[in-house]
Amino acid sequence: MTVSSPPEAPPGRTFFGLPRTLYPVAGFAGFDALAFYGMQTILVYYVYFAASEGGLELSPSVAIAIVSTYSAATFLATIFMGWLADNVLGAGRGLRWGAVLALAGYLVLAFVPGELGLAIGLIAIAFGAASMWVSEGAVIGGTLNAHESKRESGFTVYYLGSAGGALVGITLTGVVQAEFGFRIGFFASAVAILIGLLIYLPFRRSTEATAPVVSGDGVHGWALAWPILAAAVSVAAVIGTVAAGINPATVVGLGAFVLAVGMFVKLFTGADLDREHKRRVLRYLPFFGATAVFAMLYQQLYTTVAIHSEASTDRVIFGVELPPSTVLGIAPLCTIIFAPILAAVWGALGERQPSLAVKFAVAFAGCALAMGWLAVASGSGELTPIIVLVFIVFVFGASDVVVSPSGLSLASAVAPAGFETRMLSVHYLAAAMGIAAAGIAGDGFVPGENETGYFAVFAVVGVVVAVTMIVVRLAFGRRLVTTQEGEVV
Repeated sequence: MTVSSPPEAPPGRTFFGLPRTLYPVAGFAGFDALAFYGMQTILVYYVYFAASEGGLELSPSVAIAIVSTYSAATFLATIFMGWLADNVLGAGRGLRWGAVLALAGYLVLAFVPGELGLAIGLIAIAFGAASMWVSEGAVIGGTLNAHESKRESGFTVYYLGSAGGALVGITLTGVVQAEFGFRIGFFASAVAILIGLLIYLPFRRSTEATAPVVSGDGVHGWALAWPILAAAVSVAAVIGTVAAGINPATVVGLGAFVLAVGMFVKLFTGADLDREHKRRVLRYLPFFGATAVFAMLYQQLYTTVAIHSEASTDRVIFGVELPPSTVLGIAPLCTIIFAPILAAVWGALGERQPSLAVKFAVAFAGCALAMGWLAVASGSGELTPIIVLVFIVFVFGASDVVVSPSGLSLASAVAPAGFETRMLSVHYLAAAMGIAAAGIAGDGFVPGENETGYFAVFAVVGVVVAVTMIVVRLAFGRRLVTTQEGEVV
């Protein structure tokens, strides 16, 4: 099979200690996130709001299942799109073509009404966003190959670009939807991704010079047809479960789990990997699992917490009732505030910084505290004060700054040569599993009836993972991966 490999390149010019070629990708990621999270913020309301309000008038549980399935399927699609980038497109074209496909999906959501438009639009966005994500990560990884000691800081800056876009998207799209309706809200996402692509294109040659490329002639014929057919069958299976009244998150979650097991088995049994690379992948496994759980917790913001914000929260401030999605913008705001601080701190501390397991443990402990407070507040019999939701979203946003860029950095660092894009896809599989689990759990969420017990369960899950990460720290020691320039995590 033909795989990609990053071209050799000298360190090149830097800006604030990081390669200049990193910043166009981080900027494009901002517009990508603006479009993606802006649309996702209003999606759950679009599904269950009444038809008179512009919605599809489905039940809240169906809305949770659809939103979680779509989000999980986007991460699951990174496997196929990562393979396509490795073997057919290359990371650069994967980024650009993914943007075009996502643009088409946003336009369908904006102009094709009903459940048909919802299905076609979300499928296009899922594959387009997946292609952009794995390609962005691979391109960023290529720019940092000559700056290994700055790898985690580089991915944090990349994540900061995404957070800035998410903040603008969540904040503005909610307001646009409240004032002009869902169609204009979806159209705003299309405009955002188009602007991002047009700004990125002038820089693409220098930025993609160190990105993984397809070696040889790539794949052709049946070697190309079979994966495409498998992707088409997977989409049909998800649509079929919806038509049959089955929670589609179950199919997506099971598919993500099977793929993850298969890819890890292939990595561990492959003759082309030496003992050191297998040791690296083995030490990555606990963080793969923790990433899945964090995705399950974080998905609550866009499903159950979003519904709780709309139905059971006092959102009136100084006599003005805020749109229910407004508070979600605090999460990316936390990323904007804390990401540059943490990037500077980790860079300054170098090998003295806390181990990755300790970082994860602190993040999960914070999430457990936040969900515990929401469980208590929702059981008071009164509307939840908006300060409670502000605290919850703040903590989750701060935790995301720790978990997401560090996880991406670790996945990139442990990737064997020729598996760079697919290793990032494996990491995204963890997110797919967790988000699908959130969609399955949503079947048991009944607004106004069992919110206290529901949120309390997730608080307990956070505590369990935090303790597990401490055990991992004790078992594996302080550092996990050694590179040519020193310890990176």
